[in-house]
Amino acid sequence: MPFISRKCIEDIRRQLNIYDVVSPVVSLKRSGKNFVGLSPFTSEKTPSFYILPDKNLFKCFSSGLAGDQFRFIEQTEKLTFNEAVEAIANRYNFTLEYEGGIAAKRESRSLRKEILEIHELAADFFHREFKADSDEANQIRQYWIELRKFTMEIAADFKIGYAPKAQTSLLKNLIKKGYSRDALDKCGLFYLNPGKMNPEKCGFRFRGRLIVPIRDYQGQIIAFCGRQTGLTPTEDPSHKAKYINSPQTPVFTKGNIVFGLDRARHHIDEVKAFVLVEGQLDAVRCWHHGYKTTVAPQGTSITNEQLRLLKRYANRMDCVLDGDEAGQKAAIRLLPMTMAAGLETRFLTLAPGEDPDTLLAGGKSDYFAQKMESAQSAMQFAVSALLPEENPSAQEKAAALEKIFEIVVQVDSEAAQQAYLMEAGTLLHLVDVDDRAAYQKFLQFKWQKKRTRSFQSSIGRRIEGEEKYSGRLTTSEYELLLVAFHNQDLIQYITEVIDSEWIDLNSIYGRLLSRILAEYKEDLWEGIEKIDLLFETEEEKNAAYSLMALDPVELGFEDPVDIANRCLKSLAEKYARRQSRKIEDQIAALPTPSDEFPQLQKKIVLLRRLKNNPPQLTVSSPGNTGF
Repeated sequence: MPFISRKCIEDIRRQLNIYDVVSPVVSLKRSGKNFVGLSPFTSEKTPSFYILPDKNLFKCFSSGLAGDQFRFIEQTEKLTFNEAVEAIANRYNFTLEYEGGIAAKRESRSLRKEILEIHELAADFFHREFKADSDEANQIRQYWIELRKFTMEIAADFKIGYAPKAQTSLLKNLIKKGYSRDALDKCGLFYLNPGKMNPEKCGFRFRGRLIVPIRDYQGQIIAFCGRQTGLTPTEDPSHKAKYINSPQTPVFTKGNIVFGLDRARHHIDEVKAFVLVEGQLDAVRCWHHGYKTTVAPQGTSITNEQLRLLKRYANRMDCVLDGDEAGQKAAIRLLPMTMAAGLETRFLTLAPGEDPDTLLAGGKSDYFAQKMESAQSAMQFAVSALLPEENPSAQEKAAALEKIFEIVVQVDSEAAQQAYLMEAGTLLHLVDVDDRAAYQKFLQFKWQKKRTRSFQSSIGRRIEGEEKYSGRLTTSEYELLLVAFHNQDLIQYITEVIDSEWIDLNSIYGRLLSRILAEYKEDLWEGIEKIDLLFETEEEKNAAYSLMALDPVELGFEDPVDIANRCLKSLAEKYARRQSRKIEDQIAALPTPSDEFPQLQKKIVLLRRLKNNPPQLTVSSPGNTGF
């Protein structure tokens, strides 16, 4: 299979600033010449994720990850390198060039890219069927307009579709377009028979259902949700299910997706808070009525990953709950999760049988707006949900307080813990529980539970001088590699004097250094900009990109030649000591007399000379060539 050409990859890397790739995912603020934000890889309260525009790199101190534009997309979207290049080219309108030429493009597309293309074509097909002049289409539009009280404009805006009972024409078209059997099998739309693929004998996941496309935060259709209608065949295995979703595929994991985020994130600066509702059609309805930051969990309940995704864009969330018992239980489960994610959450509790869709469709938008205005804070909701309405007993109060402790202990900040407990204490004061007493009980609770908070030492440190050389335990291989990365002119001189046997290959920095020097000796070195060709593991990528992200001057590397010579001296001394010990052991094992003794003794003399007078670079300090 043809590969994307190196020239094409380098052109994209050079022309596309990493800020443009990262800013849709991470809320960034300027910090000197760089930008800082909350890590997209971990849940953190203090920003430790940095963008270095002048180097086109990112560095995340909380996760240890570092890299360029492609690596960022690889890590945030769980793609291969080629898939990341394809994704960036598609989003930023770069034309991909393959080693086999432009004509090789369709042949070389990845499975992920095939599935995304299939989804786009399927969404178009479903939407056409929704608007078609047929009995089924007339019935589904009647369901949409008269029963659900949505408009055709909303259907067009969200590309709402209908999956007809027979979808052979869709499958035939996809086969005709040359999509692989693997992609058709794994896209989640069809049940393919083994052996020769016959569209007439294949099954279809969504039959007779209203189709809502599911998009990732970039707006790509990655899955579908099918809502049961009167057209859903009774013989369909999933007939009784009110909603069915696409299965997990190479492009879709439901616990990692928030429905509506592709739209909501563009409006979050206006209201500073997301509105979380239960289902996709609730979200569509809220959007249509002006609640532009409405989202819904993709799945039966929200996950930590989905909350972490929301936290990238906002610190606050209004959670709209169904008024039944299941909604209350879901909210109690959600509350500690939102606190752990660092989201300040309010709760809007509806009456039994109410939901945003029916309220807004039923002309009760003012009532819904009033409910939104009177949403309860986290502690107000917790106290009201955990305590009976009238005359709670001392035992019930103690049990409620214990559950509140379990919730509040999820918060990282002690100041925030105190604030939550003061509020809870004030509310519980109505039932004779003092707020100070509540806090003392909480401290005792923490001690009894032996909860410890281990904050990563790197969080909160700034990249400008974060990894001060004097404060690190480094190796000579690490320092020499850092010098080489930031002063490429020196690689030639280092190669001329260093012996490959001096390098410790048990160290990741040693392996990288050895590989670079070997490439240079063989006249294969193409510069730091193509170093990704030498990486064999994820650990090596992180190590190399982290070194590239550092500023040698900030670390005290003002004279690279001096640093290089000190490293060479250290490596030579260590090698000489190791070899001398081995030879001394050999001499001790020799019989007396032995013809080998003079030769071994000569080797020790040579090693002693190396130790006392290691080779040094004689070049004057070159200019920093960068990378």
